[in-house]
Amino acid sequence: MLRLNPAWSPDAQNDAPTRRAVFSLGAIGTALRRSLWTVVGAMVLCVAAAAVFCVFSTPTYVANVQLLIEPQKQQQLLLFEPGMLDLTLDNAQVESQVEVLRSERLAAWVVKDLKLATDPEFQADPSRMNAHPGAGSSGDADRDEAQRLRTTVANLAKHVGVRRIGQSYVIEISAWSTRADLAAQIANAYASAYLRDQFDAKSQGARQGVDWLKLRITELRGTLNNAARAVEDFKSKNGLVTAGTNLLVEQQLSEMNTELVSARAQTTQSAARLARVRAVGGAAAGSASVGEALNNQVITNLRERQQNAIAKEAEFRDRYGPTHESVVKAQADAAQAETEIATEMQRIAQTYLSDYEIAVERERALEGEVGKLVAVVDKRRQSKVVLSEMEAQAESYRKMYQNLLEKLTETSQKETLPISNARIVAPANAPLGKSSPKTGLILALGAAFGLLGGTVYATVRVGLDRTVRTAEDVSHATRLDCLGLMPFIAGKRSGGKGGKVARPIGFEVLEAPFSAFSRALRRTKIAIDASRESRTMTTIGIVSTASGEGKTSIALNLGALYAQAHLRTLLVDADFRKADLTRANAPMATAGLVEVLESDADAIQSTRLPNLDLLPLVFTMPIAQSSDILSSRQASVLLAALSTSYDIVILDLAAMQDSADVRAVGRLLDGLLLVAAWGETEAAVLSEATHALDASGAHVFGVVLNKIRDTASVSQSI
Repeated sequence: MLRLNPAWSPDAQNDAPTRRAVFSLGAIGTALRRSLWTVVGAMVLCVAAAAVFCVFSTPTYVANVQLLIEPQKQQQLLLFEPGMLDLTLDNAQVESQVEVLRSERLAAWVVKDLKLATDPEFQADPSRMNAHPGAGSSGDADRDEAQRLRTTVANLAKHVGVRRIGQSYVIEISAWSTRADLAAQIANAYASAYLRDQFDAKSQGARQGVDWLKLRITELRGTLNNAARAVEDFKSKNGLVTAGTNLLVEQQLSEMNTELVSARAQTTQSAARLARVRAVGGAAAGSASVGEALNNQVITNLRERQQNAIAKEAEFRDRYGPTHESVVKAQADAAQAETEIATEMQRIAQTYLSDYEIAVERERALEGEVGKLVAVVDKRRQSKVVLSEMEAQAESYRKMYQNLLEKLTETSQKETLPISNARIVAPANAPLGKSSPKTGLILALGAAFGLLGGTVYATVRVGLDRTVRTAEDVSHATRLDCLGLMPFIAGKRSGGKGGKVARPIGFEVLEAPFSAFSRALRRTKIAIDASRESRTMTTIGIVSTASGEGKTSIALNLGALYAQAHLRTLLVDADFRKADLTRANAPMATAGLVEVLESDADAIQSTRLPNLDLLPLVFTMPIAQSSDILSSRQASVLLAALSTSYDIVILDLAAMQDSADVRAVGRLLDGLLLVAAWGETEAAVLSEATHALDASGAHVFGVVLNKIRDTASVSQSI
């Protein structure tokens, strides 16, 4: 009943262990990926051994200091143009500085500064000192001291190296000693002695520059004062008072122009109001078109009195007739109000006339003032041209004076701390590691040896591994096709066999449809569909050899794929040991598979995915007769009924090591999908499982290798 792999043959099976043991570049790469931490541990161990060797070796420390030789700038302080500065530096100048650093004079300064004559590492050999007759005299003592100093200088020269770095302007001074701090002190002392020599050579030039600058500043100060005084006298004589950047008279003219524009606008407005009042005249009816009349309380009261009189006239006319005394009196009151309104309108006209005359007079006065200011501005602007020339000359003297003051300050500082044409780029620090023996090289060799040993160990370990890790391993162990390589999905909780994850991952094909897991499961579905084309298959069982190998996740997501294909799909939780499918998707279910078999209850529940239903499994304690339940006639009838109602029925069965349910129900299903865990399921166990399924008469589609942590194998699978 097993679906035989065409590539399998008895000869191939017998030759399987041999092919597993062949060592190739691909096998070594695979071994390194699978045993990364083993290789890292071997490297750490070998590096530690190399470090112990370096610790117990006699150390020699090297300290380096780098000097940058900058171009020699000209000492002419009045050449302000950058193009006039000499920034050239030839190779001969750099090589000359190298020889200065190698000179005995600098070495003698270093010996005296660090008192190396008394240091055992640099002391002269007493046996090599010349013996002089009459030893003990002052002359002999001086000669011995001089000889000891020269010998110490010669020994120091053997511990110091000076070289130019490439064709650059950087000179490196190297000093080595058995003490790290002393090596750094010697290198820094050489650099300090060289800079001190440069400072001494420039101090004299700085002092001469200070004297010349003081004399020139005194002369220029008098010239600057005379120019500034002339500017102020010219301003006072010509009345050139400024406000900000403009003359005061110009600012007054601008303000007067603004007032003139405002006065003209006011005159125009007064003329328009006066013309309107004159057009209306003294008629009371026209008062409504005059703005001030609308806001005039007197006119408002008169209008109200007029309206009241007119209303009374109409009322009395209707009541007593047109000749009645009350009607005549009302008419007289209305006429009196009309007269008073006309009088008030004449008063308003007089007010408008007065405002207009005042606006005209103000406009004429402002025009006269503007004319006078224009004449004054024209005259002052001619004088401002001369003033600008005088101010420019005074400003040039001021800038020269300020530049000379800055140069004096700078040169005065050079007199006590002159600027050198060299500077320390990187001072020497106490070396963090020994230079001899070559710690880095030894550690690198230790790491390389550890890498080689770890690789060999990992390769041998992989060769002796008996778990299935590749599709080829699955084919050799089961004679079945490996239908899919499922990667390990992060976020699963540890537990179960081997301390690995044992919980379903949920609808991975919905949450990450383009992930490696989803793509691999689609390939598995296609392989199952290819088997269904040759025969009618509706019921599919998902089984694994042991718990925790991810069969529930495969069942859940495979059902989701069929539901997405618009096939009515039912997931049946038939795992009487774990029931993970029910706990993850229907934790509140009160009835399930057992109740349906016993009483034909309706326990099928819909999921959040269309076309996908779930038949849960509910029990309070493990059921020992689960195999009898699944192989019963009721189970067979139920499967037949479900096959009629659904296009696909997927059963999540218990692990074969935990229960015999698969052997009992396998013959009732159209096919089984066997799930194995990468690096956990042994080939022998997987082979035994396939033989057991074959003996029970079950049809197996193939094997799915799940929880693969070797991502390279998954990405390369087709």
